[in-house]
Amino acid sequence: MIAFIQLGDVAIGAAIRAGEKSADKLSAFRSRFDQESLRTAAEVWARWTVLAERGAAERERGKRGAQRAVDAAVERLAHSPIVERLVDAQLERVLTLLENEPDRVRGLIRGQRESIVGEAVGRVRAGAAAGDSAVERLTLRMSRRGDAS
Repeated sequence: MIAFIQLGDVAIGAAIRAGEKSADKLSAFRSRFDQESLRTAAEVWARWTVLAERGAAERERGKRGAQRAVDAAVERLAHSPIVERLVDAQLERVLTLLENEPDRVRGLIRGQRESIVGEAVGRVRAGAAAGDSAVERLTLRMSRRGDAS
């Protein structure tokens, strides 16, 4: 099994290998390209278009592959025995804190609740102020229409 530390080396090795393969393919393409004669600008444009489409498709395929690799690595890391032991140790520490110092925890919860309530009140006030402005603009428009008739 590859250690987590070695995953970076694997990624670098894969990138280097992909670069080597790309260089080989480009070299083969160049030699074939040089051997063939291009008759018109339309033929050149058609080749460029095909290459651009292929490049875009490969870029997207590479993104998806990289995302799958990262997702798999994160999944393996999240369920690794080391992380499970770490989470268990931290959970035990938190539960001990809850048991031994309930007043400290209550203070934290109370402060969090006050912060949430303060934020909600702020949002309600901002919404009310925006509503007041909208009503004021509407009544101003309506009063101007009444004056015009």
